[in-house]
Amino acid sequence: MAWASEWLFARRYDSCDPMTRILTLSNMYPPHSLGGYERSCDDVMRRLTSRGHEVTVLTTDMRVGGIADPLHEPFARVHRDLRFYWRDHVLLRPPTRDQWAIERHNHAALARAIELARPEVVSVWNMGAMSLSLLTAIERAGIPMVLAVCDDWLIYAPRLDPWTATFARVPSPARGVIDRLVGVPVQRPQLTDAVFCFVSDATRRRAQQAGAWAIGRSTVVYSGIEAGEFSPLPAGVDHEWRGRLLYVGRLDDRKGIETLLRAVARLPDTTLDLVGHGDAEYRSRLDALAAGLGITDRVTFDAVPRGELAATYRSADVVVFPSEWAEPFGLVPLEAMACGTPVIATCTGGSAEFLRDETNCLAFPPGDEHALAAAVLRLESDPALRRRLVVAGADLAAHFTTDRLADVMEEWHVAAAARFRDGVPADLPAPLTVKAPPDAP
Repeated sequence: MAWASEWLFARRYDSCDPMTRILTLSNMYPPHSLGGYERSCDDVMRRLTSRGHEVTVLTTDMRVGGIADPLHEPFARVHRDLRFYWRDHVLLRPPTRDQWAIERHNHAALARAIELARPEVVSVWNMGAMSLSLLTAIERAGIPMVLAVCDDWLIYAPRLDPWTATFARVPSPARGVIDRLVGVPVQRPQLTDAVFCFVSDATRRRAQQAGAWAIGRSTVVYSGIEAGEFSPLPAGVDHEWRGRLLYVGRLDDRKGIETLLRAVARLPDTTLDLVGHGDAEYRSRLDALAAGLGITDRVTFDAVPRGELAATYRSADVVVFPSEWAEPFGLVPLEAMACGTPVIATCTGGSAEFLRDETNCLAFPPGDEHALAAAVLRLESDPALRRRLVVAGADLAAHFTTDRLADVMEEWHVAAAARFRDGVPADLPAPLTVKAPPDAP
């Protein structure tokens, strides 16, 4: 059986149309998604479609409980056909024969998508727990790829793909023989000619230091928020401090939620809303911790539709971003700032490239519930500080919009599709220099 890349390699498409045909590949895609990575992909693809580009999305059959499939995909052709090595927050490592079945299924789905989309460029987003051999087939077919790297999958994805990991130590000539025998590629892509668009310089540095691939042509493309969805209370409308703390994001043990719960235990006049999805086991751990701290009656868990997030941010007195790992970027602080809500954060990883202690947020060391509680008390007692952080935060958020993200991503995709005949887009300037604002009235 000829594998997909051989079939694809024989096809070449020439177009004089001004639009670009884009095939987008991602392990999750809204509304069945868990975080900002997938939302950014959706935001960009919606805009590229509205600008006349022809977008086709190929993603997995993953479903989030309680969320129905969209009746219509109004902006793009979305095919939820792929299978991946993850289910219900559990990584899968099936027997080799079952892996082979998954790979054959996925390559058939890729071939159908290619035949439908006739892409001039493939836009690759999150490949965690995915068949990396799909990128091998695309690479062998000679289709340019732009990788939107919004987390560390260049480091961890090879460990989560059991199929290519099984053959990683097989000598290259032998892998070629196995390719032909099993009908699908067994080796990882080289990515020699791919474009890497990193969400932050911190993410790029980690990939350069510890990633599985050499990083060739790359740039930094900061993520952005939907300016029309996040806005502050009307001018002149304010509310007194009520001690309402808010966390938005995945329920994940790297996110510092346990530190936040311990801080709430030190703040008897506060409540905490935790908004986000997570696996049942970790949620149970959080419930047990809250019970042990005696704060169950002051902690609520919820999942809020995207359209209601702005109201959720505006209802809080402070948004806490307590991550204890090197965040690739961090959309939550920017969304909160756009809604006029002050932020307390650990400023880790990529978020350190735009968060500034005492300027647009209050910072505390990761894992330090004492410092976090002190920061909350400081905001409570100092309305002028709250106003100053709100003013600076709004100014910062205005620089990081989805429109700007889509502008830059569009430029790189169009250039890659043209194989850079008209040159390479300008690299992003140095990270935004955040200046202290004048004192707010």
